[in-house]
Amino acid sequence: MPAHSFAHVPEEGFLAFAPLLSEGPWATIDTTSYDGAGQSAAKSLCDAPALVISKLRIARALAELGAARGGADVAKEADTSWDGTQKRLGALLLAASHDPNAEKRAAAARLQKAFLRGTGTGQTKLRYQQEVDFGRTQLELTKEPQHTADITLLDLEGVFGEIQQSTDALADAIGHGEGTGRRPSERRRAAVAACASTFTTVADALAWTQKYGTADDLPRTQALLESLFALAKRYPAPSSGTTTQPPTVEPPKEG
Repeated sequence: MPAHSFAHVPEEGFLAFAPLLSEGPWATIDTTSYDGAGQSAAKSLCDAPALVISKLRIARALAELGAARGGADVAKEADTSWDGTQKRLGALLLAASHDPNAEKRAAAARLQKAFLRGTGTGQTKLRYQQEVDFGRTQLELTKEPQHTADITLLDLEGVFGEIQQSTDALADAIGHGEGTGRRPSERRRAAVAACASTFTTVADALAWTQKYGTADDLPRTQALLESLFALAKRYPAPSSGTTTQPPTVEPPKEG
């Protein structure tokens, strides 16, 4: 039997494995006394049984993937809201630029030049972190006397209030300023890669236990490994092949 790789398992595949931790052979591994709040341990893991460590590692990796996925969805929603507010500002300024009142047309022209990018919606094409920076720059610009007067003249205080709310929401969703340095999509990909690495490590540990353990270890490690390899087998490498070889682990012994 060929070695199996988890390198091609997608996000959905890993998340679908989560319920198996409460079923079959994985359910017999009790981690409750070690599970703490969040990602912390309730007590020292140094003396924890090997199978407990394996189950905890998989559970933690899957939890991080779930959080990354949820964070990406929240960020997308926040970005949609931010883009909508920017388009609303652009539309209001465009309408004001055709106002019969010359002062309002002049105010609209100044605000369009200072607050918008390109044809008026160029800022909505920026990356999430850049959009947050752009929104915060807009809010700083509103404090300049001429801009304050123009905003008041065109009755735009409300839309700038919306810009502040949507910018803050987007910043919170992506962890802007918290030193993450990653976009939600990048954190999501990193979480999938971490799952592949964790599943490989756990499978290696189980295979080692099976190889060097006693006969009593064989049935349990066999069942655990089979559940892992069933996942890997559902997502084989593309038939076209790749130039790099992903990490692999040997399948369980037969018989």
